[in-house]
Amino acid sequence: MFVVAPSGAGKSTLLRRLSKSRDHAVIIHLGRACRDPSGLSAALDVAIAGFEGAEAFTTLAIDDVQIATGTRDEPALERIAARCDSEHHVILASRLPLSTELTNACATEPDVVSAPDLVLRIDEVAEAFLAVGGHALPLETASHVVFETSGWAGPVHDLAIQSRFIDAEALENAVEVALQGDFAALRLERALRALPPRVVRSLERTSALPTLEFGTCARLLGADSATELLEAVDGGAVMHVRQFGSRVLPPILRRHLRARAGLDPEIALASPPPIGVPVGPWSTAFDDAMTRLRRGDVVGAVPLLQLALRTPASDSPHPMARLALLMIREQLVPRETTLDALAALERDCVALGRDAQARVVRGAVAATSDLPDRSAPEVIAECDARGEATGAAVTAGLQFVVRARRGRATAVQASALTTRLERLELTDVAAWPRAAGALLAAASGSVDARRQIIDAETASIATGLDGVRAFIDVARARVGPATSVPALTASARRRAMDAGLPRLPTALVRGALAGEATAAPAAEADPRSPHLTVSCFGGFRLCADGAEIDLRIVRPQARALLRMLALNAGAPVHRELIADILWADLGLDSAVHALHVSVSSLRRSLPAEMVGAAVSIVERVGEAYRLGLGDRHDCDLADFDDRLAEAAAAKVRRDSGAAADGLRSALARYVGDVLPEDGPAEWVTGARERYRVRAAEAASSLAHLELRLGDARAAVAAASRAVEIDPWLDESWRTLVLVHRRSGDVVAAARTEEGYRSMRVALGVD
Repeated sequence: MFVVAPSGAGKSTLLRRLSKSRDHAVIIHLGRACRDPSGLSAALDVAIAGFEGAEAFTTLAIDDVQIATGTRDEPALERIAARCDSEHHVILASRLPLSTELTNACATEPDVVSAPDLVLRIDEVAEAFLAVGGHALPLETASHVVFETSGWAGPVHDLAIQSRFIDAEALENAVEVALQGDFAALRLERALRALPPRVVRSLERTSALPTLEFGTCARLLGADSATELLEAVDGGAVMHVRQFGSRVLPPILRRHLRARAGLDPEIALASPPPIGVPVGPWSTAFDDAMTRLRRGDVVGAVPLLQLALRTPASDSPHPMARLALLMIREQLVPRETTLDALAALERDCVALGRDAQARVVRGAVAATSDLPDRSAPEVIAECDARGEATGAAVTAGLQFVVRARRGRATAVQASALTTRLERLELTDVAAWPRAAGALLAAASGSVDARRQIIDAETASIATGLDGVRAFIDVARARVGPATSVPALTASARRRAMDAGLPRLPTALVRGALAGEATAAPAAEADPRSPHLTVSCFGGFRLCADGAEIDLRIVRPQARALLRMLALNAGAPVHRELIADILWADLGLDSAVHALHVSVSSLRRSLPAEMVGAAVSIVERVGEAYRLGLGDRHDCDLADFDDRLAEAAAAKVRRDSGAAADGLRSALARYVGDVLPEDGPAEWVTGARERYRVRAAEAASSLAHLELRLGDARAAVAAASRAVEIDPWLDESWRTLVLVHRRSGDVVAAARTEEGYRSMRVALGVD
């Protein structure tokens, strides 16, 4: 086994644990004494001799192997590695990636443990503070420690030691203050000194990047330096974690690198409060937003686009950031509002002399409005004639998105857009219309649908875009057997949520999802069964015939299972997905067993009248589980979604009254964040943020509608609700200022503007 990680990652602790768990195990530390050639040779001779003789040990662990790498004694390490077999185990721990010669010397394929494998979990951080400092750390603060340190054991230990002389009451505040300073500077310097100087310089230059991707690093450093940097990171020499497949450095390391290079350390951490992913200055924010959009992460892209708009610069891409935000929200606000904003944006582009961008905005106007269908193609043709291939592709993409939202897209249009994008070598972006085309072909009953599904699956694998498979799963549900529909549609929803899509476009997938209801018809309700309802906004509540069920006697993991199923609004969730989220530290078989135990525990723990043959709160559907709800509207999340969909449909019909009623009904359901009791759990934070943003935007839309309907007081109430729901959303504040001005309350408008400025100051953008 090879263990490669920087100083303080926990290599020595891992070796001690392994030695205690094995008989005849010995650990050799190549410490300071071994920096002398004779001392190093003597230590390795002892290690080799240890495999021989009557008292031979069967497990040999050697720490700080990097001391011997590249020296005349490295062949001795190779001989030791060659001794590894079924009876002799060798564990080599190093701060730097091991040489190819050493890895090739192993008689068998070695297991490799790297930096991301050694990070501490939230509960382990809390336990470390209790063991080292003597005080338990609240899990919310432990979560912040994990975010700032990425679970790096050494800095966590340093922080815990500093807490020894702090009272328990003051511990939480003291830790929060320490996290904002350079509390781990010495440890970070030790880790950096172990790296080649070129790698350290590359780390300093890329410290403002939220993730380390080869393309971005190559543009900053050149291909050779980027390759060297990423080899060091992937080899384990640089502490990092993997988030959605991307390399992310600990924020404390990024701050230290910025300060080390003489740059402002806070720039590396400029990020809107709702999203916990660090971003760089405005230009990086816009580039990162585009990268996220290409991956389908709409939720993560929105705050980055907002950040790009908040930082004025003469060469900033503000027009395109504004366009992206307008088109993302196009289906959530009145069409006239979007068209007015697009018209203003086009004028700004012309005033700035950005004619090419003005044409793209004009294409967005054509796609969004009720202009004839040929209007957008005319803009595309003009872009093509001027040699603006990217502008033509963007316009075509916007037209397809709007068509898909309104249920007017076709597989032929999807194929044409795919071809256009592939000509520009944008294969990752092209994977999205290819998958949408497969879904449209399946929904229309095309004989070519299966081939298109296979092509879309191939593209998703080649590009590594798992979110694309959300559309592919729905397409497969449409053409496959009826028994596969529940699992595939549940998988599609989960993939969309993980990717960051706010929701699957209803108009695009309506035909396929309609098959879900007919594929597995629900059994006729037993008249003895109580009517179950579930609420997730503001806290989890499960009611039977209107009476809340006391879940305090239910095991915590079983309650978490109930909340997860409720988050999916009664849709089936595959058992392996549940097991992976709730029992990720167990193997698959053990995790599935734990799931079965939790389901049984849930049924045993509920009152007797709730678990009779007539009632099944958790239902099994093949290899999936779902909450036993009789109707979608029995879940407040699904009811909220449907009310917003009704309001959007009413806006399309220009029925302002019905649209306002739908928005009022939706906002009445939103009484707080989704499942606040689950804190920062990854499986709920994305949904919580999406519903918060959608509720705030719904309140802003309602404020505009109330103004149009002539009720200024209701407009002020709705706009105030938008600020209350999401005080970090610019649109909420701007709407409240506008409503106060329109209603003639100059004092309230001035007071709101001051509050808006205070929010921006708190964000560090004013």
